[in-house]
Amino acid sequence: MDAFLNDLKHSARMFLQTPGFTIAAIGALALGIATNTAIFSVVSAVLLRPFAYTDPERIVMFQNVLQQGGLGGTASPTEFSLWRQQTEAFQDVSAYAFAVANLTGEVLPEQVQAMRVSADFLGLCGAKALHGRTFTGEDDLPNAPKRVVLAYAFWQQHFAGDPDVIGRGMTLSGERHEIVGVVGSNLRNGQIAETISGGGDVIIAEPPDVYIPFQLDPNSAEHGHYFNVAGRLKPGITVAAANGRLQASYSEYLRKWPDDIRLRVGFRVQPLQDAIVDGVRNPLLILLLLDKPISQKTDY
Repeated sequence: MDAFLNDLKHSARMFLQTPGFTIAAIGALALGIATNTAIFSVVSAVLLRPFAYTDPERIVMFQNVLQQGGLGGTASPTEFSLWRQQTEAFQDVSAYAFAVANLTGEVLPEQVQAMRVSADFLGLCGAKALHGRTFTGEDDLPNAPKRVVLAYAFWQQHFAGDPDVIGRGMTLSGERHEIVGVVGSNLRNGQIAETISGGGDVIIAEPPDVYIPFQLDPNSAEHGHYFNVAGRLKPGITVAAANGRLQASYSEYLRKWPDDIRLRVGFRVQPLQDAIVDGVRNPLLILLLLDKPISQKTDY
């Protein structure tokens, strides 16, 4: 104990004699700890923590199989229309896209995290309405009235948990929306993946504050890829069987849309966790490994 106290006193004298070195050492140590904590938090959320959805092993992401190899995760309205018709293998096939909306009409304008979703998405995630309701098929039709469902944390922060919020209006990106529901705190959609168009890279988005109906036209002839699609395997359907059915539908798609010429050779699905982990596992593990020497250096 005496030796430890002597070492501590000696270290304190040295630090006081060289304040510049002391500040740099403490800063490096703090940076190393913060970096370790941040990276491990992401690794835990993506690679280790179970997904907070009902029967997550049955949730799949729809993808394009590319000619040059690999998978493309974004979808078009014409693809989504075909995929949601594959009712023999799938249910709750849902389009979703993360966005930012400008909330005005409050004390101060602010940007909020929004998620545009088709009618079945909240059901796919197992979300229950704490107050009011979630979206219906009518809400999701083109030109339907603008409606919004609030995430639990946003409801608590902006409306003080008032259950009478249902039926009120809020202005998002210049458009008035009617609040029709509040979802419970068990819905944590920060875990669901957003695939970036072009390279198939996957990001983990910020949890949304509000949910807005996508209102895609089921008769759209648009082939642009700008959102993601997830769904649930029907009971008793394996991923292999679902992929066989989905690949068979690719010929049907080409017959209907011969003008949609893309560098792909088919459609497939991948379990949600595999789709997310495959996209970010190696970068996260590399960051975690690269961070260890930094932490070790700060010990000296």
